[in-house]
Amino acid sequence: MDLDIATTENCPPELASDAAVDVKAKYERWQKANRITLLVIKRSMFDTVRGGIPESENAKEFLASIDSKFKESDKAETGNLMNELMTKRYNGMGCVREHILELLDIGAKLNALKVPMSDHFLVHVALKSLPNEYSQLKSTYNEQKEK
Repeated sequence: MDLDIATTENCPPELASDAAVDVKAKYERWQKANRITLLVIKRSMFDTVRGGIPESENAKEFLASIDSKFKESDKAETGNLMNELMTKRYNGMGCVREHILELLDIGAKLNALKVPMSDHFLVHVALKSLPNEYSQLKSTYNEQKEK
């Protein structure tokens, strides 16, 4: 349906009455794609969210205003990830390996946000997140000489 035209191409200039047929067709195709794209975007949003975004007749500008309104702060994301890392506990559901991989993934996301997470620290966080049934594993790790 070529709906992406409205978000990838800029609005063509207003048509003159003597414009070429292909220019008119391109302008009409862009206008139709823009109207449909705006309709789809607006209908897929909750009314409360849509009310906080300035109206626009251009789908590309409307998406840009949504982006600027809901841009996540690196500080907020860092806080959320740190909180998740420190409070995540293994609940016995699924395998321990998946739980530890989730913790490592959070650590990698924090590293990407320029919050250094050493492997040694992540190992201790992972061990602390395990229940008492894994005390043998914790003891074995603590008895090892190498880190």
